[in-house]
Amino acid sequence: MYRFEMARLRLRAVLAASLCGAAIAALTLAPASAVAQAWPQRPVTLVTPLATGSASDLALRIVVERLAGPLGQSIVVENQTGASGAIGAEKVARARPDGYTLCGCNNAILSVLPHVRKVGYDPAKQFRPVGMVAVLPTVLVVNPSLPVKNVRELVEYVKANPGKVSYATGGVGSPQHIAMAMFESGSGVKMMHVPYKGASPAAVGVAAGEAQVMFNAIGTVLPLIKAGKMRPIAVAGAQRTAILPDLPTVAESGVPGYDYASWIGIVAPAETPDAVVQQLSRELTQVLKSPDTVARLAENGIDPFIMTPQEMTKYMADDSRRMADVVKRAGMETE
Repeated sequence: MYRFEMARLRLRAVLAASLCGAAIAALTLAPASAVAQAWPQRPVTLVTPLATGSASDLALRIVVERLAGPLGQSIVVENQTGASGAIGAEKVARARPDGYTLCGCNNAILSVLPHVRKVGYDPAKQFRPVGMVAVLPTVLVVNPSLPVKNVRELVEYVKANPGKVSYATGGVGSPQHIAMAMFESGSGVKMMHVPYKGASPAAVGVAAGEAQVMFNAIGTVLPLIKAGKMRPIAVAGAQRTAILPDLPTVAESGVPGYDYASWIGIVAPAETPDAVVQQLSRELTQVLKSPDTVARLAENGIDPFIMTPQEMTKYMADDSRRMADVVKRAGMETE
């Protein structure tokens, strides 16, 4: 009886050990993709170094609001401005690469700022592109008190009144600054720079007459245009925009070859798993193709911009090289 009981106990121990070993082996051999497929299990934070109320911020909010449903989790938009966007970008660059912290950045933060001054992030090494979100068609506007109605008249007026015309931007290296630097280079004029802390305050400054001219996203200045506090004189992109169809482009108006538009994209920390990035990219693409999203963006003068992570990687590299040249020629380097 004693021998039988001991044998039974030994058999139970062997079976328990076998089951435990099998479980451990299963966990050990489980591919990383199986773990990544469980993402997301909690809300995702989208850090955006862009000012609340700007066209870029609006575009991101429109898209992520519609992205939350397919992902099955809410996406919390966290505006973290400061240092021209560098603070928010640095935060994401240092974040844990698990897909729960993303960055909604514009071209100024990813392609321009690193050439303007020293920043604590390297877009090419510390971020993984997820996908583009939108293009922000940009418009050249003037305060109504300025006696010009088109680009040619503006160029003539500035040349006839040296040192008397100023332009507003959202800060050194901002999209507004880059657009104006390209305009000055192409048209041969020079105006005084009045930097503000963001695109929206800059627009308010022009409407109030603190500066007379600026480039800005149509979505940001459209309410001021409709209120008669700004006069649009040209579109910055290569093509006219549907929201202001009668407005000619800068290139049509006497500055051949001029072409500028601000873009926004989503990036993740560099080591974020492939499965997470690909899932995000797929869902983002579907959202941007949705008629509802397209219509909502169009109401605010914003166009969806679809790219795969691989396409965005190349686009960012090409844009960075182009912007490095613009920054150098304009003398924007501050450090």
